[in-house]
Amino acid sequence: MRSTIETTSESSVEQRLERQLEELIASGPEPAATPASQIGTAAYTSPDRHRREVAAIAARPAPALASSELTEPGSFVTTELSGVPLIITRDRHGGVNAMHNACAHRGSTVETRPNGSARIFSCGFHGWSYQLDGSLRAVADAPLFSSEPCERGLQTVPCEERHGVVWVTARPTDDSPTVADWLGSEADELLTELGLGGMVHHATVDYDLACNWKLLTDGFLEIYHLKYLHRNSIAPYFPANLSRVERLGDHFLALLPKNRLVSTISEQPRERWEVLNGLTAALTLVPGTVVQWQAGHVELFSLRPDPADPGRTTARLTMLVPRDRAGETELWDRNWERVNVTIPDEDFAAAVDVQRNIAAGAVPVIQIGANEHCLVDHLAAVDDLSVP
Repeated sequence: MRSTIETTSESSVEQRLERQLEELIASGPEPAATPASQIGTAAYTSPDRHRREVAAIAARPAPALASSELTEPGSFVTTELSGVPLIITRDRHGGVNAMHNACAHRGSTVETRPNGSARIFSCGFHGWSYQLDGSLRAVADAPLFSSEPCERGLQTVPCEERHGVVWVTARPTDDSPTVADWLGSEADELLTELGLGGMVHHATVDYDLACNWKLLTDGFLEIYHLKYLHRNSIAPYFPANLSRVERLGDHFLALLPKNRLVSTISEQPRERWEVLNGLTAALTLVPGTVVQWQAGHVELFSLRPDPADPGRTTARLTMLVPRDRAGETELWDRNWERVNVTIPDEDFAAAVDVQRNIAAGAVPVIQIGANEHCLVDHLAAVDDLSVP
């Protein structure tokens, strides 16, 4: 593993990336210094391991939606994280709230719409109603229900806005971190300087995939596959096998310069480099989230494993674009169309294919080259966070 990315306060993230990329381009792809290793396929199929990983994901912040999807007081979105049905709202004071979408009376679903606007929430089963923060508003026919007042509202869970995203901890524990603590100072600084907080929602899609969630993160941690899997899509825009992966605390940052950026750094003075315009940067947040900087926008991947099945994952893909350029709809639609071809038809399809062969017993172990070592490092990082 290369050294951790520098984070001195006097230097911008772009300047730090310039130094990293200049070194990478000068040195070129690194020949293997170690033998290949192996990962047992149980890492992708073991129910016991999966239970621990799901608990680890549920106990940490996960990106539920973009802040801009809650446009005004009363806005809400319903979703599911770690198997927990949720209502996420913006209340009358502008704050965000997350609560179980299950009535405190008999557990019926309270809000059936995917999104919208509401003054209150009312359960269709017995008419109990709730405020936007989940507190109990009224019990229907209260004198007939109980001789004592009822006060229990919808069960709330930790919810926080940071970097233009609403993060929710679906199943908090006593040790569940805040978003800033979970990100760590290095990843938090990176997202701040990339301007994620100034981006707004453009589009979202869910993919229901027959594979383990870690097979999806694997594609962001190595580019050995790039010139083969993506030969007819994005491979012509990137040099083969030229990438750099850094540890940012518990997380991983992969830097992939495009061909034009390689030429610019090699041939032009530093003031003309503009590295953020010619760079793909994938920040894999452990566990279960990927933030990918790409061509001036961000692709946010929220990986949501099936709580019971190691071989199923919902991948929620959201595109975020700069607020001051959100009106460039034609540009963002083209980018959205491209990512919805490349990622699902190539990366996701490959992960599903591998899972199928693993489940069939056709693959006893997974071979991991020295140029793919971050897959092993990622597994270790997940193990370090897993709840026993």
